[in-house]
Amino acid sequence: MPEVSIMWFRRDLRLADNPALLAARDAAAGGSVVPVFVLDPALCKPSGQPRLAFLIGCLNDLNEAMDGHLVVSRGDPATVLPELATELGANSVHIAADCGPYGRRRDEAVRAALTDAELVTTGSAYAVSPGRVTKPDGTPYRVFTPFSKAW
Repeated sequence: MPEVSIMWFRRDLRLADNPALLAARDAAAGGSVVPVFVLDPALCKPSGQPRLAFLIGCLNDLNEAMDGHLVVSRGDPATVLPELATELGANSVHIAADCGPYGRRRDEAVRAALTDAELVTTGSAYAVSPGRVTKPDGTPYRVFTPFSKAW
């Protein structure tokens, strides 16, 4: 039976040069990659109408680029993704790292809820992940000029 991987899109909706999407494709090993976006009420509720309208437009563009195969669900990702993974028989759910406090908590909840699939983190939505460019003593830069020279 061919492998099935889920690519869970969140902040990073690009198709070109997306490390998590490439990892999902490699994990599928000739099987299928199911693209998913979960409308998380915890993130939608505080968003204003203009932001949600922009997001819907971006999701429509992504769906069109994926020939109408984007699965969009609404609900708590820790509930939606395990159910979807079980339904599809997915072996892995691929994500780009989310370095924010809510994102880290959400990802750990999803990781704990997935019983038959692995949550695989590859890359991040940032050119340089937070914490990678630090002063020689390991602390973060507080002034831009030294930071930009170190980068």
